[in-house]
Amino acid sequence: MLLRGRQFSRHMMSLKVFILSLSWTTCSLAFTLQHRRLHHLRCASINTEDEYNELSTIRTRSHDNCILDRRNILIYGSVLLPTIIDATAAAADDQISIADGEKQCSDGRIASESQVPGAYQQLCMGLEQRTFKLQSSGDTITVAQGTNSAGGSSVAGRTGVAVWNSGILLTRLLDEINQASSIFKEKTVLELGCGAGLASIALAKFGSSSVIATDANVEVLGLAKQNFELNNVSSVAKAAELHWGLLDASEYDSIADIVVGSDLTYNSGSWLALSETMATVLRPDGVVLYLTLGHSGFNVQGELGGFLQVAENAGLKVLQEEQIVGQKLTDLLERITSQDEKQVISANGGARAVLLGKKAGKKFR
Repeated sequence: MLLRGRQFSRHMMSLKVFILSLSWTTCSLAFTLQHRRLHHLRCASINTEDEYNELSTIRTRSHDNCILDRRNILIYGSVLLPTIIDATAAAADDQISIADGEKQCSDGRIASESQVPGAYQQLCMGLEQRTFKLQSSGDTITVAQGTNSAGGSSVAGRTGVAVWNSGILLTRLLDEINQASSIFKEKTVLELGCGAGLASIALAKFGSSSVIATDANVEVLGLAKQNFELNNVSSVAKAAELHWGLLDASEYDSIADIVVGSDLTYNSGSWLALSETMATVLRPDGVVLYLTLGHSGFNVQGELGGFLQVAENAGLKVLQEEQIVGQKLTDLLERITSQDEKQVISANGGARAVLLGKKAGKKFR
């Protein structure tokens, strides 16, 4: 549920009620002024009888018009009253929704989502900000979301302006890895599809020497920059436009020790360009950490399996997780999710994470 649209409707209803009240008051005031003017002329006896009669006629017409106006206001008000009552109830529901949203979305929780045309939505996407606590560093991250009255992240083409479950899970996974090792410290990390910038902010907090947060959406990059400033990591994390494929990725040739990304493989048509980008920006001894989280109608296992075949043809290979992070990524994912979150993830097809490196690359250092 998104909150902004209902709040806008409530404000419009308040405006209608205000206009009705103002019309009633104006009518009453005009009639009172006419009555006082006539009384003054009668007492002063300074006008002719014809002028007095004319003013009496004006008073009578004003009285009749005011009665008609009030009758129309009452009729319109009676028609509007059920809507006003509904709006009042909706206002109360909004307050409950906001409170529920803050509770359900607190501490970076993974929330259930629903499908809408062209995208997905969830309650947490209607919040202006979300906060996340990093266990390994003790930092709290605040991420502003690009919601608006038109629907925020539920609008196709604007899916990157909010924090998604996959981004939360990726950030938790990075946080868990950072607790056990210094793998990110003094490394150059490039994030693909950075969105609002949550994972990149975390990486900057982990001591990475440089974080390059990339996306193809200019609006998304503007939001990421805003969040970097909000969390005081602008000196380390930079937002950069990057379209996938060999040609565009060549600008960042062999720049990254680590490449991270989540929820990038839902479109099979982009697998080759994504694989080429990963292989191009990665150093010979670098590693890619990729996570995919299911949505309604997606097969996570089939999606990742198909992508890995394409990635292999592009010069990448699957790495042994224990050699890089000390344990299996599936065990880490199990550890960092609550029982309720496991149910949400399972209902949407599950989650998988994988480590990739270059086929001809050296051992990750």
